[in-house]
Amino acid sequence: MQRRWVYWLTGSVFGAVLLLLGLQVLSGLDDFDLSAYEARSVLFSHQDTQISGTLHLPGVQDAPVILLVHGDGPQDRYSGGGYLPLIKVFLESGIAVYSWDKPGVGASQGNWLDHSMSDRADLAKTALSQLKTLPGLSLSSFGFLGFSQAGWVLPHLAQESEPTDFLVLIGGAVDWQRQGQYYTRQRLAADGASAEAIKSELDRQAGRNEQYLGPEAAYADYLTAQDTSSPMLEDRFNFVKRNWRSNSTETLKTSEKPMFIIHGSDDLNVDPDYNSQTYRQILENQHPANRFEIIDGATHGLLRSDLFNYQRPDQMPFWVEWAFLALGREAFAPGTLDLIANWVHDQSHSASVTVR
Repeated sequence: MQRRWVYWLTGSVFGAVLLLLGLQVLSGLDDFDLSAYEARSVLFSHQDTQISGTLHLPGVQDAPVILLVHGDGPQDRYSGGGYLPLIKVFLESGIAVYSWDKPGVGASQGNWLDHSMSDRADLAKTALSQLKTLPGLSLSSFGFLGFSQAGWVLPHLAQESEPTDFLVLIGGAVDWQRQGQYYTRQRLAADGASAEAIKSELDRQAGRNEQYLGPEAAYADYLTAQDTSSPMLEDRFNFVKRNWRSNSTETLKTSEKPMFIIHGSDDLNVDPDYNSQTYRQILENQHPANRFEIIDGATHGLLRSDLFNYQRPDQMPFWVEWAFLALGREAFAPGTLDLIANWVHDQSHSASVTVR
């Protein structure tokens, strides 16, 4: 009798745990479903190519609109699904979201690797101009939310002459070369390299960059000098050569629009302390709404670092990808998405009051 009671209790507890896990999975998966909201296909032309994107609407008249600006890599409008929980939270809070396939990705023409950072900014401005022609958005405020590499794009969009009401930057860096050194330092440290070995490798890379990415550098010379089995392809080489000296310091000094700069405390790609401090030093007195946050326990993309702290998505084991699907919005550091949404609404209200 006692044994049967133990079996029943064990089975009940196990069943309850499975039920709770199932409910969590269903809740997380729901954050990847945007079908309850209106979606409009929005096309625009940039540099003689057609760019394709989707505008998701929250069902609120003249809702504020966020345009998503991708980080590095061949990203589609949803970043392989990674944006979906974020978009869902914004829609629930009454914010519309527009995102596009990078040139040459998904339904967009062209090649994103042909672009400089100012080209990327021009593309984003063209997208904004197109959205402003759409019905139902005549009184909306518009802003950009960018990730990582967008740190060299958004400052161009924050100038007084630009029709932008607010900007949010997640995991941005001020200086491309310094960011690359931090990335390499973190990678080598994770592999167990000594401080001396890391310094030696950083010095070696700096010298090679000056030699093989300079104005007169040729791809053939770069290939000849490689000691790796996976060198950059030529279009990637040209992209890096075009952009590796990017530094947003001077552009930030003339920024006039409200900016929210956010970093994760456990960022493995961008130095959160140095960059947050640098943005603050440049921007703190340029607009009263400017804000700077380092989110405790967050990654480069503001996910929970206890589960998702990898330098590249392809480093994630399959169970981590499943965890992201199961958690949905809960994969992000607690409160972070609401923090962004509330700040955007504050800027939207300020913009509407100014217009009136």
